[in-house]
Amino acid sequence: MIRTKYYVEDAFGVPQFCGPDELMFLGEWVTADIQLSPLSVLEAMDLVAEAKANPGFGPEDLDGNAHTVTISPQGVWVENHFVEHVQGEFTLDDAFRVLVDFWDYCCLANPQKADSRRREYADEFGRDPLAGIRGPRDTGFEIREGRCPIGPRRIAEAADLADAVGEMYSSESEDAVLVWNQVPVRLTYRYDIAVLLDDLVPLLEEVRRPEFSAAEVFWGSDTFSAEWKLTREGGHLRVRARWHSTLGNHESLLTERGDVTVGAEDFVREWSKVLWRIVTDVTTGRVKLADDDLLVRAKALLGTAATELPG
Repeated sequence: MIRTKYYVEDAFGVPQFCGPDELMFLGEWVTADIQLSPLSVLEAMDLVAEAKANPGFGPEDLDGNAHTVTISPQGVWVENHFVEHVQGEFTLDDAFRVLVDFWDYCCLANPQKADSRRREYADEFGRDPLAGIRGPRDTGFEIREGRCPIGPRRIAEAADLADAVGEMYSSESEDAVLVWNQVPVRLTYRYDIAVLLDDLVPLLEEVRRPEFSAAEVFWGSDTFSAEWKLTREGGHLRVRARWHSTLGNHESLLTERGDVTVGAEDFVREWSKVLWRIVTDVTTGRVKLADDDLLVRAKALLGTAATELPG
């Protein structure tokens, strides 16, 4: 399931606004009229950015299927064509935040299309509406652990930590997201993370060793299959990857983006977001593990705060 700050994938596989009520009409305009069209998102962002930067910017009307939107230096006015009371005025900053968040949703839904349209837009207009919006941590290597609004399923016991992950999280749980040189790759907890754990924890332990110099790991999930070669370069890691399969079939785009360079501590810290969620859910749920070795080692990686969790 896809989720960003303001949008979530609904039961029909389309984005639904889930942000605060005061931004509801703004969010509904995006889903009803812009929809999953990266070029339209970029155009709207560009107009809002221009209105923010230029006090003399003339009002610009955008007519869609259900709404008329007026963008001016004073703000963004949204009016529904069919329901008179569905209208509202929003600041340019609020509008820009919602649009950028929806861009993130588009990238998760179809990264190849979003990447292609962003290049097309920059080539045609000579500017990139997202330039300067994303910092290095967003464009190089990042893990987004996801949240599970329905919560992990209650289980009493499991063979080990990987087995517990496969049992606790349903197919409706939010996915984790690996961002590799701006390409988001979804990782399901139930099927991907559960398989990756046996290799992930030893890899992070190895990277943290002061004498670490290089390592290789094979991620063997059906929907996240890749070979990574890690080499220490000073305080950083260079990660070279051969991509075999990913959820959404983004192997060619990932290969095109090349190697990732990330701080060694940042590499461990990003993956630790996933470990923290898993350890928290297992320990607070008091899941009994027949083999708790991986849980103990994951807690050690996370430090004192994790060891003090109940369990």
